[in-house]
Amino acid sequence: MKEINKLSIIGGARALSGSIVWPFIGFALYDVYHFSFTFISIFYIFQGLVSIFAYIMGGYFTDFMGRVRVMILSSILSSFSLFLAFLINYSLVVAGLILIQTFFNSAYNVANTSLVGDLNRGFGGLVRAFSRIRVGINAGWAAGPVIGGFIFSFIGFRPILLISSLISLISIPLLLHFPDFKGKIEVSFHADKNFIKFLIPTFLTFMVMGQLGFSLLTFYDVVDKINTFQVGLLFMINGILIVILQEFIGRKLTSKMISLGMIIYSASYFAVAFVSNFVLASIDMVFITLAEMIVSPLSQAIASSLSENNTRGRSMGIYGMVTALGRVSGSSFSGYLMNFFLFTPTILWGSVALLGIISAILYLFLTPFKIIKY
Repeated sequence: MKEINKLSIIGGARALSGSIVWPFIGFALYDVYHFSFTFISIFYIFQGLVSIFAYIMGGYFTDFMGRVRVMILSSILSSFSLFLAFLINYSLVVAGLILIQTFFNSAYNVANTSLVGDLNRGFGGLVRAFSRIRVGINAGWAAGPVIGGFIFSFIGFRPILLISSLISLISIPLLLHFPDFKGKIEVSFHADKNFIKFLIPTFLTFMVMGQLGFSLLTFYDVVDKINTFQVGLLFMINGILIVILQEFIGRKLTSKMISLGMIIYSASYFAVAFVSNFVLASIDMVFITLAEMIVSPLSQAIASSLSENNTRGRSMGIYGMVTALGRVSGSSFSGYLMNFFLFTPTILWGSVALLGIISAILYLFLTPFKIIKY
């Protein structure tokens, strides 16, 4: 697990960089750059389209160039995109450069997930590896939103872009010491049918997971008057709980528990409709985080276990494409609903909860649990 520990540290640095800016992008487009909810919904659709292209291309480049090379190159170009957004600071240009940063960030994620699969064998080992990496990532997430929320509340959004850009370069020296892996170059979209069936509920899962950002922040700020700094504290609660409990929970997980996790997700997001203050929001965040600790490592481990070694980059590219498209579709979905139901929360969050219930049911019918090797 030596390499996994290093990846966990790298994941923490990247998460710190990303979580300073990412939870606040949608709200910044609304509050700072004065775009409408409709524009923000369209923005997330474009982000999904960029992610589709990035994950497909990232999968091929990961197999062709090697996992580590793609991770280093993506880190550099992602940082440069955010730095340009800081320098120019014109609303449409900022939105465009964030989309470009999305491309390189997505390509990095393909290579990173593929590398974890290369370094581990067996479903149990994959779950433990992804759980440990999530500990590092969420250590970054515990600090990043608080820092970002503080800066946003008292200084503004623009400095966040610069800070995020600089922090994202920290991981590059560590990546230089990793062994690299390449796969078989095959220009094809073919994937195992079991893998494809698993991706159907996965898309809905990540629509639900995508609410932890723009949707939650905007609802709490506009409706419940919980400010951005306090929402940053909620994200910190999420990160700290994962740092403390993820490895313990990861050791107890079995593949079928992914449906249980989605039921918890559904109940937790429906409960947002009844939150009226920071204390209740904090309690609800505990249950959202519990669902995340179950679903996220299981989803990654199942996807990796259903992929072949020689084409893992391409398979993880397809998986990453679906998860990213699910996240931005979730933000776009709730952003659109906010036009009509922002102040009718039972409809808004009930719609989100319904996605989670459908996903939980589909996992039981479409995921080939019997062929997953522990």
